[in-house]
Amino acid sequence: MQSPVSDPVLDTVLPRWPFPAAPSRDPADVAAVESGGEEWARRFGLIDSEDAPHPLRLLCAGELVSFGYPRADTAMRVLITQWTMWYFNLDDHFEDGASGTSAEAAEAAAAPLRRIVDAARRHRTMPLAEDSLQHSMSDLLSRTAQVMAPVQFHELLAHLDDYFTSLVVESEYRARGVLPGVDAYITLRRDTGPVLPLLDFVEQAESVRLPVRFYGTPEYTEMIGCAADIASWINDLCSVSKELDRPDAYNLVVLLHRQERKSLQDAAVETLNRIEQRVRSLEGALDAISGSGPDVGSGTKDGSGSVAPYNGSEIEAIRAWADGLLCFQSHVEWYLRHARYEREEPHPEVSP
Repeated sequence: MQSPVSDPVLDTVLPRWPFPAAPSRDPADVAAVESGGEEWARRFGLIDSEDAPHPLRLLCAGELVSFGYPRADTAMRVLITQWTMWYFNLDDHFEDGASGTSAEAAEAAAAPLRRIVDAARRHRTMPLAEDSLQHSMSDLLSRTAQVMAPVQFHELLAHLDDYFTSLVVESEYRARGVLPGVDAYITLRRDTGPVLPLLDFVEQAESVRLPVRFYGTPEYTEMIGCAADIASWINDLCSVSKELDRPDAYNLVVLLHRQERKSLQDAAVETLNRIEQRVRSLEGALDAISGSGPDVGSGTKDGSGSVAPYNGSEIEAIRAWADGLLCFQSHVEWYLRHARYEREEPHPEVSP
């Protein structure tokens, strides 16, 4: 895998990239996914003009989703593409708009979205939407509830709540003009991007259902958390040049560069090392479930206090899901190709 432009950060890490290249997709199929996303965004007012350069058109979200969910059918990728467009639209509101200027403004922006999530959780009528963002979210949740198992949908709603909370926390950092430390950033970063809600669709992409009792186990938490960290740090590696000049650069590479005075290349290598460690942790948790590790079939405890192991079909479902978590990381190819992360050669701010 190679970067199409000269970028010392990516040139440092791509030769030892730990994930295979994404499989090629039929261009006509990807175009159909793109069309399904754009038509929906226009219908709900997220794209409010025929202006070709609109950011949500330039995003090429259908291609991003097709890289990240290579085995999902077209209809499922259209739904995930619509969610992806919604997330990017919301992210821009907080990163560059008025919603991110203070914790108070962020909480005011997040509050109606939380009410929509709460209505979905309680199976109540959605609140009256005040704008296109709220209206489109209500539509997405209503349709998503029809394709997810109840336990999975509950997990999605919990991840959305955490996502909104993290945006408020990040806005408070931005308003104070300070950056979190590296460890605090790593904890926050898992939620500041919508990675966990997007990973909630891996079951649909892989056409599996996880055992209900698997949710909430240490293995589940470890595996999905590792996948979220990996995806977040891939984003950080690919967006260094976009974010390096920002005083509020919420980016692991930039923070290691600024706070630990590492060169950009060394910071990138450390970030890649952390990604590889998370891959090993994810695989270790899977091994513990499927028989290769010391805690075979951990499952959950039944009423007698003994361990209820997973059966063969359940282990196969968990294995397919874990493979989907790693396949999701193939979306790196979208970062290398598209203008949202258009790169100019980053110039280090400090010497190590």
